[in-house]
Amino acid sequence: MKNRIYQSVFVLLLIATFSTYSADNKQLKIFADLLAETKMVFQMPDGFVETATVDNDQMNYEYAIKYPDKKFEIRYSIRPLGGMIDLYKDNEKNKKSGDAFMDPNKLYTASFQAIAMNISGGRFGGSKEFEKNSVQKEFNADWGATTFVEAGKSFGQDYKYCMMIAIHKDDCADAYIFFMTDDKEHLMELVMPAFYSLKFK
Repeated sequence: MKNRIYQSVFVLLLIATFSTYSADNKQLKIFADLLAETKMVFQMPDGFVETATVDNDQMNYEYAIKYPDKKFEIRYSIRPLGGMIDLYKDNEKNKKSGDAFMDPNKLYTASFQAIAMNISGGRFGGSKEFEKNSVQKEFNADWGATTFVEAGKSFGQDYKYCMMIAIHKDDCADAYIFFMTDDKEHLMELVMPAFYSLKFK
């Protein structure tokens, strides 16, 4: 991935858009609730359709979409920080001599690397952090990074590769986007319509 984040223009959907979907769609309801809790927005990319999530022992995720006529899938995972932040602040306020607590806003790099290791079955070979100004402008995030790995069997299922994007916003959430494919040569062509599909408000 180049140093700068690819630019694209999308009209952001309001969270209220999700009220038009069936209330019986539990998968979408969970995802919509997480978006509201973390002040994130999701834009369904043109040409994609919703697909079922797959239970696996490498990385859980809440929502997934795919091309109906191409072997390319995108998975979304949102991890709210609110409860961890509240606990951290409470611990800091009441800490005793010798106590040490880790700020949840400082864990994003370690979390990103651990998830990359998990989804690749331990074959994580490195990553690229986004430039701070770019990630703020394009994702309204405080930090972001990407990596490309061979997908582990449980997470990958029928897919060989995964390009992963992580974004973090202080006091809000860590979010992860997984682009699943068998086609490395045309990866960015497949990714671009959905590159900015999830971001912070």
